[in-house]
Amino acid sequence: MHEAYQATQLLKLPLNIESVCSAGDQLFVGTKEGHLLMYGVVVRPGQEPEVQLLRSNKYFSKKPILQLAVVPEYSILVALKEGVVSVHDIDMAVTNFPLISSVERSKGCTLFSLSVLRTSSLTGEVAVAVRMCVVLKRRMQFYYWKNRKFWELQGDLSLGDIPKSVAWGGETLCLGTRGEYSLYSVGKGEQEGIQDLFPTGRNQEPKVTLLQDNRFALDKDDQTTFISPSGQLNPKAVQWSEVAQAMVHDQPYLISVLSKSVEIRTDEPRILIQTLELPKPKLASCSGQGRVYIASNNLVWCLTMVPVSEQVPQLLRDKQFELAVTVANICDESLTDKSKRIQHIQTLMAFDLFCNHKFKESMEVFFQLDICPSHVIGLYTGLLPAEFQDKLVYPDSLPVLQGREMENGLLALIAYLTQMRHKLNNASAPSTLTPQPLVEGIIVIKSKRQALQIIDTTLLKCYLQTNDALVAPLLRLKDNYCHLEEAERFLKKSQKFTELVIFYNTRKLHRKALELLSQHSSKPDSPLSGHSRTVTYLQNLEAEHIELI
Repeated sequence: MHEAYQATQLLKLPLNIESVCSAGDQLFVGTKEGHLLMYGVVVRPGQEPEVQLLRSNKYFSKKPILQLAVVPEYSILVALKEGVVSVHDIDMAVTNFPLISSVERSKGCTLFSLSVLRTSSLTGEVAVAVRMCVVLKRRMQFYYWKNRKFWELQGDLSLGDIPKSVAWGGETLCLGTRGEYSLYSVGKGEQEGIQDLFPTGRNQEPKVTLLQDNRFALDKDDQTTFISPSGQLNPKAVQWSEVAQAMVHDQPYLISVLSKSVEIRTDEPRILIQTLELPKPKLASCSGQGRVYIASNNLVWCLTMVPVSEQVPQLLRDKQFELAVTVANICDESLTDKSKRIQHIQTLMAFDLFCNHKFKESMEVFFQLDICPSHVIGLYTGLLPAEFQDKLVYPDSLPVLQGREMENGLLALIAYLTQMRHKLNNASAPSTLTPQPLVEGIIVIKSKRQALQIIDTTLLKCYLQTNDALVAPLLRLKDNYCHLEEAERFLKKSQKFTELVIFYNTRKLHRKALELLSQHSSKPDSPLSGHSRTVTYLQNLEAEHIELI
């Protein structure tokens, strides 16, 4: 576990809190007594949040304020009170949250759900479309916001049971009744529009939460299951310590309100991040990236996300690389700094995969990150010249590979080098390369020719250890860049004299080839024994080599 959030108590009220909502620096609290409170909350890095009561109206409702939702772009607050949905002005130029309009047909409403769609135009302007679903026993009404009023969007939808929880994402509504969860495609009729999903939990109120990535989170007992707006179910559920009372999504974290604490987890990977002990929390509201409000009967806490610069080192120590990348993506750094941080995390992840003998996965990441091939080859002992190997530094000690693990590692390296060779031999590849170092500050190879030389020489060494039938085809390649002295040394050490003749021939080192053939012609146990190979070699030489012939 690591510290993802810091909790600070904001408010202690002499009233009973019934509902909360928030957006940006604004926090709204609805009470059982019918009071409505609006606070301004300022959060500065490294400091505790500052809270100020901006306005209040103790006559807002004669009964408990059951539900609140805010749309800051239109300066409106939607409230469910006294069995009716009403819309109020929250502009700072006015006082006491004056009524803009009431949805008369919503009388008897038990809950509502807003859909707020924000779309950017080519000029950068953001258009905001607000729609609302209202639940009245076994019926649902649909509205859209225009000219300071909610208008009917479509006809009412009749249901077989009473929805207890509803969330609207895109063109899909997800609803939970006492018996089961369902999806409804907005605009369609009851028969063709409703898709039943699965039963709700035992003796439990259903709960649907719209996540920031437009998925739905459905609670069943002490688990949360995820489903896409199209109905695609993720079979892996998040397990909580107990049945959750409320939940919000503050990417990449799921924050669940339990009976005596707040639990913070992630759904990918599925791990417990943090547990915050709070007395009897019951409500939650996310006001924006990195800020969540939690409320009990009379207390309100502000959860502020720990800066990414502090979270990432914790996650790297725990080797939670995928989560570290996700966290790094949400920070407010410049694009260059963010890319650099993510590159560093992914490089450490690839190195860790290698140390855990996940060679194929490791090589795939190194290739994607464009790590200098010499640094990747250096992970294997004995493949680089000693003077070159000694200049390399790695994040941790390298594993000692032997037997089957060494073979598996070399096969993964061969696949990586072949892919890298193809990439560099492409006509569009520049002659000067810009590879990334595996460890910051270590010299990289920028010459394409030199990089290809190291790649081909290493391929030769790998083939000699894993599948020597591939040695000759590599050496026959006209664009083979094997280092002459290194290739000679390893071929002679492995007694691959036939392949060495092929190598000399490809490089047009005919004198060396003929000298080698001559030396071995009298050795009966040599593959080059006899004079027939020498004769054949001479016959294949062109007229320009007449002196040598």
